Amino acid sequence: MSSSGAARRSRHRYTYAEYLAYERDSGLKHEFDDGEIVAMAGGSRRHNALASRLSAALEAGRKSGCVAFQSDQKVRVLATGKATYPDASMVCGPIEGDPTDPTGAAITNPSLLVEVLSASTEEEDRGNKWQHYQLIPALTEYVLVSQTHPRVECFTRLSSGNWEYRDVTSGTLTLASGATLDLDALYAELPE
Repeated sequence: MSSSGAARRSRHRYTYAEYLAYERDSGLKHEFDDGEIVAMAGGSRRHNALASRLSAALEAGRKSGCVAFQSDQKVRVLATGKATYPDASMVCGPIEGDPTDPTGAAITNPSLLVEVLSASTEEEDRGNKWQHYQLIPALTEYVLVSQTHPRVECFTRLSSGNWEYRDVTSGTLTLASGATLDLDALYAELPE
């Protein structure tokens, strides 16, 4: 047996209740995935500026009945148990909380999720997270924003259940939530 196989089997798997207690007691944000508690690293100045501008655009353009959230809002995928903190999110309609979270901190029905990509998160945001996010029945849009150059990718759920992909590198992108992302404004004078 390889040492990596032994380490993998001996790793402690946490329950969601243990994760909630750990996160509450630590005072820091952590994601939860398949029994693992994963600490979240802080973003770069560029990442944080983009996330702030995205949140402002979502708030400014949201339709009536929608609520925009920034990166401190936890989202739980009930179908898989995964808990994350996307860079921005929105709920249109009544907000549904996680029935297993006594604090009521996590939402389970975002209609829009936004992730600002970085070298350390892009693979996860495009892969594992995206697979989980697709299992949220209320989700209608998933937006990926490049940090390195003007580029916003948007996956929109069609009535058939399939996803339409748009890749925008200039101009504007209007989201189903009502918000418009102007790439010139989004990327203007970003810190390095």
